[in-house]
Amino acid sequence: MHQESTPLLQDDCCSAQEGCCRYNKDNKKPVIPTNTSLYITEDNDPTCQLSNQPWKYKIVALLCAMFLAVGSHFAAHTLGAMKSTIKKEFGITNSQYGVLQSSVSIVNTVLPLIGGIFIDAFGTIPGSILTTVLIASGNILVAASTSTANLSMMIVGRILYGIGSGTVVIVQETILSQWFQGRSLAAVIALMMTVSRLSSFAAQAIVVPIANWSGWYGYGFWFSALLCVFSLLINLVYIVLLKNISTLTDQKNCQVQRNVIKRKKSFSWSKLMFLPHSYWLIAAMEFLLGGAWGCFLHINSEFVKFRFGYEDSKAAAVASVAQILPIFLMPFLGLFVDRYGKRTWMMMGSGFTFLASLLLLEYTSLNPLLGMVSFSASLALGPVALVSSIPVILPLSLVGTGMGLVKSCTNVGASLFDILTGLLQDMDAKKGYTGVIHFFILIALLSILAGVTLFVLDRAIYDNLLDAAKSVANGVGAKRQLLNKKLKVNYIYGGIYVVLVIISWFLFFRFILK
Repeated sequence: MHQESTPLLQDDCCSAQEGCCRYNKDNKKPVIPTNTSLYITEDNDPTCQLSNQPWKYKIVALLCAMFLAVGSHFAAHTLGAMKSTIKKEFGITNSQYGVLQSSVSIVNTVLPLIGGIFIDAFGTIPGSILTTVLIASGNILVAASTSTANLSMMIVGRILYGIGSGTVVIVQETILSQWFQGRSLAAVIALMMTVSRLSSFAAQAIVVPIANWSGWYGYGFWFSALLCVFSLLINLVYIVLLKNISTLTDQKNCQVQRNVIKRKKSFSWSKLMFLPHSYWLIAAMEFLLGGAWGCFLHINSEFVKFRFGYEDSKAAAVASVAQILPIFLMPFLGLFVDRYGKRTWMMMGSGFTFLASLLLLEYTSLNPLLGMVSFSASLALGPVALVSSIPVILPLSLVGTGMGLVKSCTNVGASLFDILTGLLQDMDAKKGYTGVIHFFILIALLSILAGVTLFVLDRAIYDNLLDAAKSVANGVGAKRQLLNKKLKVNYIYGGIYVVLVIISWFLFFRFILK
């Protein structure tokens, strides 16, 4: 082995069949690994016993992970549903309203990475406590601000909420990666995404009726705050579950069970040098597709209104179809990935369906529902493939950081694309969306190129790791080879990421303070 290589996965790690611990063949006693490497392996992984727990515990963990962010996803759409009311009650302009919305996305250009590193260093318990407390307290402030129309209080609440919401999904995905590693991981992640999407739809559907029924718009925000408190209570249930497992598990059967509750409080930046090329391609696709999905969903209702001459209510109804398919397809796509793999195929399919939706909407006179359904297919295919790929190519010691960096890339893309599409629309003589759609077409083409590149690399270098069925369990050899090399090119990848973050912040303040 080269001197510069420090393995993240050691050659002597136990196999999936052996489980977390290995036994002496003569006396049947467990062999406690002596590896003291900085990097966590299967032998010394403090979460290794979680994936081997009985299903009665796994189901509780799954329910806790799914409902951990229900309040967060609901709160994400309450402000948008009440936009007209908020502007009227607070006496603010569209620009000031934009500050309210962007105060969440801009802070999440860097916070998910910091949150991911925090989770890897301190564990999911401190991470989940911090995020759910921030989300709950932030939304309580937002709700309280409606009583006095205090804009400053609402902005502070939104910032606190943004800090927590940028990390809570990473906590969810890290928890699922620990409990279901190699065992239906893609399916449970897809189920989590389905619950999150349902929460978003519920916010749009019931916040305004709550305000109308109660006679005061503020009750809609208080309902959102109560859901965030509910998520905080769910987090406490998960902590109790982990402590009970730590108490009940025979400590002779696995090493460092207690470290599930209290992990080693350290993080080495040198770990980031082991991120493979394939990871950065996934991050690039999240930047392109993730940013474009969010940006498109912000403007698709008005686009349909301008392009097809629909009334506001009809345009909004047509635009809502863009989020339909993920609710129904994600669980089945997760099962498909677990059984057949084909992650890179799904990524390319997401890019192609996104491109098809743009072409249908801009260059044909067909019913815009067709374009929205095609976009919805992209929104279903992409996230399942992208998110489920990260635990496949990274060890558990880097999953939190890996998830955080990917989420950060999504928010960087969303921030940049929101600003650029606004500029393109203002540059249009009719304030239309021709330039915006052309920009999205370019993004779709770049995402397809990234997907094709990842497809080729997966076969040429990584032994079909991402596309193989049950690759997490069966691709140990390829995974070890994948992660045993330091890549100096990571300095370049990291530099590009930092530059994009700086640009997004510069443009944000440039146009907010203009």
